Amino acid sequence: MRDSKDTFSRAVKEELARVRPKNPRQAYWEMVALQKYLSFRSGRRPGSEIPAEPFLARRLLYLMKQCGADASRDASRDAPKDASRDTTKAAPQESTSTLLSDPACRRAFLRGAFLARGSIASPNKNHHLEIALPSHEDGALVGSILDKEGLKGGLVTRRSSHVAYLKDADEIAEFLRLTGAFQAVLDYENIRARKSLMSSVLRVVNMDRANVSRAVDASIKQLRDIRLIDEEVGLAHLPAALRELARLRLAHPDLTMEELGQLLNPPASKSAVNHRFRRLGEMADDLRKRKDGEPESPVQN
Repeated sequence: MRDSKDTFSRAVKEELARVRPKNPRQAYWEMVALQKYLSFRSGRRPGSEIPAEPFLARRLLYLMKQCGADASRDASRDAPKDASRDTTKAAPQESTSTLLSDPACRRAFLRGAFLARGSIASPNKNHHLEIALPSHEDGALVGSILDKEGLKGGLVTRRSSHVAYLKDADEIAEFLRLTGAFQAVLDYENIRARKSLMSSVLRVVNMDRANVSRAVDASIKQLRDIRLIDEEVGLAHLPAALRELARLRLAHPDLTMEELGQLLNPPASKSAVNHRFRRLGEMADDLRKRKDGEPESPVQN
């Protein structure tokens, strides 16, 4: 039976394996990382490894096709031992300096490396993401890419692997976003929010358990609604009163509505705060209906 880490890691990888590169160069760099680090896992030469997981095998064949490589033959004659040599017709003379200078290619390389040798802990337990690399040079390369993306990770040697890792929850969420695992970001943030909220409410020993559960669920729904509005419309386009409350909720996911009301300018009652959240909820519901092709309900000003 898989533990929660394996389950969450696999879900992230299956989502990443569905990301469509926007051009052959991105497909090339993802394929370079995937081939090289899958080969390290098996001890075989680059390009000769057949992934045990069907979704990884499909991904590798898809990337080879996108790059113009012949997926029916041994790709080891084209795949480099390092990331500085050409492997396909689609990306001649690609170099590590090219990789480091192109944000989209950097992120594609990270995606391939994580698919091959990455793992992520479930946020229910702790915050940890890592990629095990075959050499110090590979670890330094991945570390440089993370640094260029604003992610301050670490590098540690563990047996025969050089492990690049992230331990900050916000940076892990950003890594998932950069590599294209958007559903995983939402799941990760929702689990974090619930964990944080539950930790806070457990300290309030005199509060009724049913009310606590309702408050936690309401706050999580509010966060989900606000994030959807931010993604689809942008908080900047909200009326001032709703925009202020939405930003306060994002900054303070564990505060009660009374406490949020006291932070507003001017302060507002619990009833007024609840009314504004109801309006935000209606806007989010309309956006969901629009996505599903249903008619929108009239918006109240």
